[in-house]
Amino acid sequence: MIRDAYILTLNARNDIFEKGSVIVEDDKINFVGKAERIKEKDGAFEKVIDAGSNIIMPGLIDTHVHLAQALLRSIVPDDVRLIEWLKNWVWPLQGSFDKEDGQVSAQLCMLEMLRSGTTAFVESLLHTRYGFDGIAGVALKSGMRAVLSKAVMDIPGYAGQKDVIHPGMVEDRDESLNEFKRMHAKWNGAGAGRIQVWLGPRTPGACSESLYRTVAQIAREYTAGVTMHLAEVKEDLEYFSSLKTSPGEFVNRLGLTGSRRIFAHCVWLSEDDMRVFAKTGTSVAHCPSSNMKLGSGIAPVSEMLRLGVNVCLGCDGGPSNDDYDMIREVKLAVLLQKGINLNPNALTAVEALRMATVNGAKALGLENQIGSIEVGKKADLIIVDPRRPHLFPNINPISNIVYSATGADVRSVMIDGKLVMEDNQVLTLDEDSILKAASDKAEKLLHKSGKR
Repeated sequence: MIRDAYILTLNARNDIFEKGSVIVEDDKINFVGKAERIKEKDGAFEKVIDAGSNIIMPGLIDTHVHLAQALLRSIVPDDVRLIEWLKNWVWPLQGSFDKEDGQVSAQLCMLEMLRSGTTAFVESLLHTRYGFDGIAGVALKSGMRAVLSKAVMDIPGYAGQKDVIHPGMVEDRDESLNEFKRMHAKWNGAGAGRIQVWLGPRTPGACSESLYRTVAQIAREYTAGVTMHLAEVKEDLEYFSSLKTSPGEFVNRLGLTGSRRIFAHCVWLSEDDMRVFAKTGTSVAHCPSSNMKLGSGIAPVSEMLRLGVNVCLGCDGGPSNDDYDMIREVKLAVLLQKGINLNPNALTAVEALRMATVNGAKALGLENQIGSIEVGKKADLIIVDPRRPHLFPNINPISNIVYSATGADVRSVMIDGKLVMEDNQVLTLDEDSILKAASDKAEKLLHKSGKR
């Protein structure tokens, strides 16, 4: 039992309980509500946590993550546009990875996500060289709820540019599809269902239409999700215009839209594209920090939500954000929409918080299991300590979480009814050894890639 807390349920009514309690039995929520409704008996609970007016809320869900890019933080230059950034730095560095690099970067990323309250994530592009098995093993050990998407491609290009992908990042079409099938058989459903294996086709220009159709077919056959970057920069829009189509029409025509289909960025969607996504139940992962840093633009999130698109949030990668802190991402998302629309009601605090929880759960196809604190749902929740000057007074906890808090204010994290961080101590990963390994690997990566 966790007692004496502000509980932000984020249920359909957005109920908040002051001095409330949550009871967890096995991996599920057994009770949520006012504490006086509980008749506590000695020995009735295996563990009682006195929250001391801390805030309990659903675990955060990051729907667009690059695990391999945690190791690139502060290595890749700032103030560079996307395609130059990829060609000259990100791809050469990642193209020099070995499996140990991939595993250490994943450990670093998951450690940061746990510390800042993320309980579930979608990794969008796992290259073979990163070591799928090692990364899946890290996800299993961490206790996190993880979607691991195998990268697939058949053209070394980006949008209209030919042969721009670093040779170390090029993958064979059939080999990448076959690896998806092997990894799906081995890891999908592992950890009592915490791990899912999806398909991650590369951006248009790196995949033929034939490959996209094959991905759609395999996804249906394996009941697997699909995630992909889409309409991130103006060059993408120009590429679609050259094909006499639009981003939404393109992916819909190839059978890539629908439930458990997440398209990242979508900065340059038209209203017609948004209507296609709304009609088909397709989700968009909004990545405001990355889009702003790379000068890609601002996604029309308020308009997407108005038209019924399921919009969730993603932190993207280490060198484009440069953190994996979903609480900070929520604040940026809500402020951007207010500013660009010249309207303080363009996106509300509670709407933005639901993007990071309820909407993320829906994007994963898990809306009946996670995303809100309700009886019968999985016990994926976090405890935020508001006893900090920047969170006082705590009259409106939703306002404080969205506008004042950061991931550093997260005190404890529970996933599947198990504490994976308690009183600021991560219990599933060895923080000291991970930080040391990340420092060592980053130095060696610079030399391997020829960047030092």
